[in-house]
Amino acid sequence: MMKNNPRLLLLFLLGSACIPGGALAQTAIPAAAPSDQLDDIIVSARKTDEKLTDVPLAITALTAATISNNGITDLTQIARITPGLTFQNQSVGRNDRGFKQYVIRGIIPNSSLATRQTVTVFVDGAPVSGGNMSGVTDIERVEVIKGPQSAFFGRSTFAGAINVVTKAPSYDVGGTASMEYSSFNSADFNASMEGGLIPDKLAIRLSGRIYHTDGQYTDATYPSVRLGRRNTNSISLSILAQPTDTLKIRAFATRWTDDDGLPANGRIGVKQLNCAAGATGATINYYCGGIGSVPAGSITWDQNVLPAAYGGVQTPPSLYNPNFISHLGLHRSAQQYRVTADQELGQFTLSAIGSYGKNKWGFLQTAFGADYRPVPNPNATTVASIPYQYSLVLGNTQDQDAYGELRLSSPAGKRVTATLGANYAWANTDNFTALYGTSGYILATPHTINRSNTYGVFGNVRVQIVEGLSLSGEGRYQVDKLFQTTLAGTNPQYSDTFKSFSPRAILQYEPTSTTSIYASYSEGNRPGEFNTIYAAQPAYVQAIILAKTAVALSVKEDKIRMGEVGFKGTLFDNRLRILLAAYLGRWSNRHIPNNVDYLDTTGVLRSVQVTTAAGVVDLKGVELETALKVTPEFTLEGTFNVAETKIKRTFAVDALTLTGNANPVGNRLPFYPEISASASAAYQRHAFDDFDGYVRGEMQYTGKIYESEANLAWTNPATILNLRVGLENARYRFELFCTNLTDNTTPTSLARGTETLYSATGASTGTAQGITLSLPDRRTFGGRLSVKF
Repeated sequence: MMKNNPRLLLLFLLGSACIPGGALAQTAIPAAAPSDQLDDIIVSARKTDEKLTDVPLAITALTAATISNNGITDLTQIARITPGLTFQNQSVGRNDRGFKQYVIRGIIPNSSLATRQTVTVFVDGAPVSGGNMSGVTDIERVEVIKGPQSAFFGRSTFAGAINVVTKAPSYDVGGTASMEYSSFNSADFNASMEGGLIPDKLAIRLSGRIYHTDGQYTDATYPSVRLGRRNTNSISLSILAQPTDTLKIRAFATRWTDDDGLPANGRIGVKQLNCAAGATGATINYYCGGIGSVPAGSITWDQNVLPAAYGGVQTPPSLYNPNFISHLGLHRSAQQYRVTADQELGQFTLSAIGSYGKNKWGFLQTAFGADYRPVPNPNATTVASIPYQYSLVLGNTQDQDAYGELRLSSPAGKRVTATLGANYAWANTDNFTALYGTSGYILATPHTINRSNTYGVFGNVRVQIVEGLSLSGEGRYQVDKLFQTTLAGTNPQYSDTFKSFSPRAILQYEPTSTTSIYASYSEGNRPGEFNTIYAAQPAYVQAIILAKTAVALSVKEDKIRMGEVGFKGTLFDNRLRILLAAYLGRWSNRHIPNNVDYLDTTGVLRSVQVTTAAGVVDLKGVELETALKVTPEFTLEGTFNVAETKIKRTFAVDALTLTGNANPVGNRLPFYPEISASASAAYQRHAFDDFDGYVRGEMQYTGKIYESEANLAWTNPATILNLRVGLENARYRFELFCTNLTDNTTPTSLARGTETLYSATGASTGTAQGITLSLPDRRTFGGRLSVKF
C-alpha cells in the first residue's frame, strides 16, 4: 500500500524525523566555521570525475548547497542563475508543465516533441526523454554543459546537455526532512531515510515529496478560480551496492504524478494592437514594442467542462482510458529506472548504464483569453448542449525511452588517457489531440508516432604534449533510424536513416596549477524529421501550403559548427574563481516550423504545421561566472551572458504574415534574451550556541525577448530581487524568504498567436494577430524548516 501512496510514505518519513537523534545513533555535529577559500567542484562532463576548473568546456555546476541556498526545487529554476541557459514553453501556447524546452546559447528547438529538442537532460548519465523530473531532491549536483556535446552525449545535445548527478545513499543511518510554506497556500514537503543494510556492501535511501500550490493568479472572468494550481506526489528509491572492492553498482527508481489546473497565461489581443507591421494592405494588424505587464482581462479561461463536449473528445478513444484526465488542466503519471555500474579492471575502469523511462501526460483545456459565452453558436441546432462559442481540447502525449551504454576508460593522470564507448538509445513519442466545439468533433492532431533507434560509438584521446600543454580529440559515429506515422485514414509510414560523425578538438594550456586556457572546435547534428501531417492533407490544402513554403517529406538534419575559447581558474589562494568562455558558431539546415492557416471547405479557419530545413543562423556570445570569498563570512557570486543569434537565411511564416517579408535577415531568434545576468551576496556568521545566522540577497536580470523572427514585440528587460535570512547548524536550518521582492510583472516568455473574431450572430469574421504570454511568479513570502537526523 505504501508503494502506491506517496502521501502515506511521506507521513511515515516525516514521523521518523521526530525520533530523537540518539535513537538513530546520530549525533548532532556543530557547524564548521566558514572557510576562507572556495570549495572545489567536481564534474563528470567528460564521463570521468574532474575539477570544474580543469575541464576545457563551458560548464555551470550547481552543487547541492547552491541548489538549497537558492531555493531551487525544479530544473526550470536553474536557468535563472546559469549564463547561456533559458527555459521557455510557449511553443504550445500554454504556461504549464507539459512540454519542457531548455535553450542554450539561443539555439531554440522550434519543436514540442521530446525527440526534437536541442538540449537533453541526463540523470546519472542516462538521457531523460522530454526533460521531465519529479524535482531536484537528493541531488549531488547539476551540470549545464554548453555548446555541441554530440561527441560524448549524442546528437540530441545539439546545443548542450544538462547532467543531473544524484547522491549515493550513505551507510550511516539517518535522514532529512524539509517543510516549506509560502504565499498562495504553497507547501512543499520532502523527506528521506537512508542507511546501510550490509555494512560497506549495501545501502539504500527512500525519499518522498508532496508539493501543492493554489496558483498565483485569479481568473478575470471566474474570480473564484485560481490559475497555476499545481500538485506533485513522488516516491524514489536509491540503492548502492559494493559487492567487491572493485565493483560499485547504483540503482535508482522513481514514480511521480503531477496534477495541475489551467495555467497562468495572458494575451495581447485585438484590443491592444497598435501598429501596421508592414504586410501588404495592413492597417493596424499587430502589436509593436515592449511588453512590461499582462492585460488583466486576458488572464482567463472558460472554466466549464460541458458533458457533451467531454464525451465527444473521448471518441475515438484517446491514448489512455477516458478518466486519465477529467478536469481542466494537466495530469501526468511518470516513472524512471536507472542502473549504473563501475568495475575496476586493473588500472582501467569498465562502466555501464541502463535506463528506462515512461512519461504519460494529458491536458484538457477550454477557450483561452476571453469570455465567449455572450457569443452565440450558429451550429447550436446540430451540436448538442453548446448554445455559445465553445471549444474543449484534449491532448495526450506518451514519451518512452530506453538507454544502454558501455565504456572503457584508461587511468587518469597519465601522459595519454583515453575513453572508448558504445551506446544504444530508443525513444518513442505518441501524440493525440482532439477538439469538440461549435462545429462538433475535430481530430486536431491524429494519433502520431515518432520513434528513433540510435546506435553510437564514441571515444576520446588526450595527449599531454609537454608539461602544461595538452591536445584532446573526441568523436562519435552515430546512426539514427527514424520512423513516423499518423494513425488515421490511409496515411503512409515514413522512415529514414541518418548517419554522421561529430568531432571535437581541444587545445589546453595550463600556465599555473590553478588556471587554464583552452580553445576548441566542435560539430553537431540534430536528426531529421518528417512532414507526415502535410502528406495527410487533401490536395487543395497541400496547394495552399506549397504556395507559402517549400516542403519535403523527409527533412534533412540540422548542423552546427562552433569554436570556443575560454579561461578557467582560481586566484588569490582559491578565494576567486573565474569561468569565462567566448564562442562563435554557425547553425545551418535549421529546421523551421511554419504554421500555415487556411479555410476549409466549410469556411472554418484551420492551421497545419510543416517544417523546412531552410535556416542559417550565426551565433556568438560571451559567458562569465565568478565567485569571490571576500572574507570567511562574506561571499559574492555573479554571472553575465551576452548572446547574439543573427538570422542569415530563413523562411518565417510569422514574419511573412506580419510584415510581408519571410526572410528578415539580421533579426534575432525569438525566445532568448541577448543579455542576462545574476548576482548574489551572502553573509554568514556565528549567532548563538552552535547556530550561524545568514542573509542572502539575489538579483536576476533578463533582457528583452522577442516573440517571433519578425522582432516586432518583446518582453521588457526584467530584474527580480530575492532575499533570504536564516539560522542553521549541522542539524537544523530555519529560513524566511521573499522572492520577486518588487513584484515585477514582466512576462517570462511570449509567442505569436491568433484570436478568432465573431459577429453579433456568432459567425466567424476572421482572425486577429495576438501574443500569448507566460505570467511571472508573483512576490512570495515564505518559510522553510529543514532537519537532519
